[in-house]
Amino acid sequence: MCRFCLPLLVVLALLATPWARAAKADGQLTAEVMKIALHTATSQEEGFIEYVLARVDKGTLPLDLVQSTFLWAKKKPRKRFFYFKQGLILRAADRGITL
Repeated sequence: MCRFCLPLLVVLALLATPWARAAKADGQLTAEVMKIALHTATSQEEGFIEYVLARVDKGTLPLDLVQSTFLWAKKKPRKRFFYFKQGLILRAADRGITL
């Protein structure tokens, strides 16, 4: 019975994280959720996230591209923001979008 308790506790702990709660609240990424999950450290990094979301709002950057890159980068053990930024820049360039 106890061997089933640990996995359940892990899942509950993951669901209780701030970015998980915020992401599920409205189904969209917010700047705050991204900053927490990607561990931004500088105002330049935070500014890049805000810039990306502004481009999504304007319709010049596809939301699915940002979301998929975010989900990929947040699984990295370190330097999540770096992976997000570089991955997004390269993937956007493949679609003819300059960031």
